[in-house]
Amino acid sequence: MSYTNVTRGQGSFVSRTKSNPRPSSFHIIKEVPASTTYEPTGSFQNTGFIVEQGSNYTLTPAGGGDTLTTGLVVGQVYNIALKKVVNGSSTVVQLLQ
Repeated sequence: MSYTNVTRGQGSFVSRTKSNPRPSSFHIIKEVPASTTYEPTGSFQNTGFIVEQGSNYTLTPAGGGDTLTTGLVVGQVYNIALKKVVNGSSTVVQLLQ
């Protein structure tokens, strides 16, 4: 059999990108402790957040809009990216990615 008699074609593509085992889930958490101001940077762009405890916070959405200062439920996941978090003396916010 000569080289010219071989049938050529495309083989199947093998992806080397690891697939997400749980779509629509968060994989990285950054805790913003009490009495702290935090502005996420390019190395950690959050896609959601949880107010873990407390009610003294000022949260600025990344896409603009009104600043969140009241009315959030503790323990509830909010799918809103934040560009700035300012916590009071007893408030803890978890940023999710």
